[in-house]
Amino acid sequence: MTVENSSSACSALIADELAQTQNFLFKQLECSDDKLRPFIDYVGQQQGKMLRASVLLLSGKLFGQMTALHIRIAAVVEMIHAATLLHDDVIDDGCRRRYHATANNLWGANFAVLLGDYLLSRAFLTAASAQRDDINRILSETAETICRGEMLQNAWRGDFSLTEEQYIDIIEKKTAVFFANCALLGGIISGADEKTCSGLYDFGLNLGLSFQIIDDLVDIVGTENQTGKTGGRDFGSKTLTLPAIFALNKLPAAKKNELHQLFTAEKPDMGRIVSILDSVKGIDYAKSQAVQYQQKALTALDSFGSNQAASAMKELTILATQIPL
Repeated sequence: MTVENSSSACSALIADELAQTQNFLFKQLECSDDKLRPFIDYVGQQQGKMLRASVLLLSGKLFGQMTALHIRIAAVVEMIHAATLLHDDVIDDGCRRRYHATANNLWGANFAVLLGDYLLSRAFLTAASAQRDDINRILSETAETICRGEMLQNAWRGDFSLTEEQYIDIIEKKTAVFFANCALLGGIISGADEKTCSGLYDFGLNLGLSFQIIDDLVDIVGTENQTGKTGGRDFGSKTLTLPAIFALNKLPAAKKNELHQLFTAEKPDMGRIVSILDSVKGIDYAKSQAVQYQQKALTALDSFGSNQAASAMKELTILATQIPL
């Protein structure tokens, strides 16, 4: 298993810590049941860019040397993230992720959910062994907030009255708070003061908002060869994202009805959907909002000056929120 973008400054600065995090994560996933080993190995093989762990480690690196606790909690957040992906693929009936078949595609939804539950259990057991109530509280609140965001998203499926403000609330809960708390945890573990930790939280929150808007855009305009995962899942599951929300407020009645019909089709015509969204600049609007949140994230790091870790965090932000063509 390798860390993607390993040549970039952001990952090079924490290359050793990322490797330690991966090794520690593998040890936490070790299972004595031979029958289960192939499924546990699958989780390790699916490890991605480790963005959340990188945010935590770089936030800690702002203040000097890394500690064993940074590594432990970085592994925990990656386990939590992996569990949410397993559950997401079940909810969305996704067939591909990171260029491989999803767990639910390989073994069915029931087993994929159980595998996600196992990861969450291991994550919280690993965190609890550190005996830090403050960290455990943040991790527990993070998991609870993610679940609320996912439930809200599902509750709004097929409801075309969803507003932009409500959409932002959903993605803040299901994605951005996780990034925010990763940045916060890096600072807390390093003993940063409250004001500094608040700034790190703001950085992570805006990074997460930009990241999710871009991820939603890629679901519309990206191809499976580019993204490594099933495309068009939001439309297939009747989940409104920012380009569609914006377009529905701008389209004439006939086009709005057509978009409704495309949403409810068994297999959405993504080419036609993109054409309709483009006709009122829905995709451009979503891109502009992603850039605004990206810039807020970058600005939140200005107080750290030329700190090498801050520069790496800015690079990570730009890489993670690249605008699709």
